Amino acid sequence: MQASQFVQVIEERQGQKIGCIEEVAYKMRYINKSQLNKLAELLLKNGYGKYLQQLL
Repeated sequence: MQASQFVQVIEERQGQKIGCIEEVAYKMRYINKSQLNKLAELLLKNGYGKYLQQLL
């Protein structure tokens, strides 16, 4: 439980997700904007999908 709270605090303070595979793939140019957008659309009902769209 402490680890979960630690991750939550870090993510909130830094405004970044820890372990976001899609973000890494996008920044390293393994996927393009269109592909990232498709992935984000699948997850729009939660904060993770919204975070991915903010990267665009």
